[in-house]
Amino acid sequence: MATAPTYCTHRQLKDVFPQLDSFDNKRSVFGWTSLGNNVYVAYNTGLVTQLFVDGQETNASQASTGGATWAFTTNGALSASQLASSIAYNTIIYDDPSVGSESDLKVGQYARVGSSNYEYVYIQSIDTSTNTMKVLRGALGSSDNIAAWADETTVLEWIEVNSANNWYYDSYLDHTLLYSTSNPNDSNVEAGEDFSTLITRITANASRYLDSRLDPNLPREQLKDKEGNFDYMIVRTTALIASSFLIKAHDAVSETGTAFMEEADNNIELLNSGKAALSWQTTGDSSKGVIRDVTYTAGSVRPVDTRGRWAGTFDLIRVKIETGGAMDGTATYSVWVKDGDKLGNQQGSQVVTSEKINGDYQALGGGLQIRFGGSTKTSVASANDEWEIEVAGYNEEIDSSNIKSGKITRGGIGVYGRKAY
Repeated sequence: MATAPTYCTHRQLKDVFPQLDSFDNKRSVFGWTSLGNNVYVAYNTGLVTQLFVDGQETNASQASTGGATWAFTTNGALSASQLASSIAYNTIIYDDPSVGSESDLKVGQYARVGSSNYEYVYIQSIDTSTNTMKVLRGALGSSDNIAAWADETTVLEWIEVNSANNWYYDSYLDHTLLYSTSNPNDSNVEAGEDFSTLITRITANASRYLDSRLDPNLPREQLKDKEGNFDYMIVRTTALIASSFLIKAHDAVSETGTAFMEEADNNIELLNSGKAALSWQTTGDSSKGVIRDVTYTAGSVRPVDTRGRWAGTFDLIRVKIETGGAMDGTATYSVWVKDGDKLGNQQGSQVVTSEKINGDYQALGGGLQIRFGGSTKTSVASANDEWEIEVAGYNEEIDSSNIKSGKITRGGIGVYGRKAY
């Protein structure tokens, strides 16, 4: 399936809204408490989807659910009263796992036991020769959730935070675990989203929003110019919408965000009403030609105007200075227009050959004339300077989304154009 285009880049968005970087939505996470073994916990952090330490994105730990690999069962029931103090640990005798291996159980892991009471235990030590382990019940602030364990109780989930800047967020108890070899309170720890990822999503959303607002008569695949770039009207409008989205996510009543959206709405109205033209559209003056530099020497003589109306359909006329010099009969130019196989800019058919430049309107082809000029009366033409002139025939339909067909009636007599029916 084709991917819908995004109409502006991060760079283009920043051109429209230079203060963009101040809307990074990361927030600081404070109050880290050591749990020992380089593991820290911060309580009541709110949802954490990405964690950054001193600006560097860290790696989220994935909780491994109980089952084929991680499940084990207790050997003998444990009552709720079998809770050790904060400086002592319970000893649990566990069954040999029927699947997996004892090596799956590791010191430093946290395990969640019970789907209703949601108790955590912390594994302090494991003795595989006796199938025993020491655990701290009610870990990670879950002491209020301690309940009796029946025989053959299954551990539902394992969490392992054991490598540098490894972290895990528990949505049930709303806390975040972080493995750090240094105290994270001395670092800048932030929760949020990578800013470039955020911008990618915002600009994509703004592009889809613009798509939904543009007149369906405007074909989306023709929003690019001949170089394959989106028209600046499309780029700017998308950037304004994205900026408004970003600002209003922080302040719903922001005057700046509102002003950006108002400008975007005005641009959309201009596009939909046909009062703003895109580069692909045939406009009322397309038959006079649009001059573009291919090769130009700054300060030299160049085409400055055309007149007349192009009698063909579409072409990219090629104009080239053959002989450099002054406009006194020294400098010359040649012109190519399309033939059966090539456009003029591909040297289809030469219609003007080494014509002397005199500064007046001179032959171009197809009903058009061209005039050359310079910044001063002493300006000279430079050999091999070259231009293309994009033209559309004067009989071609003008592209405008506000031009609709209509039926006129008068006095009960239907009229369609000039013909009564």
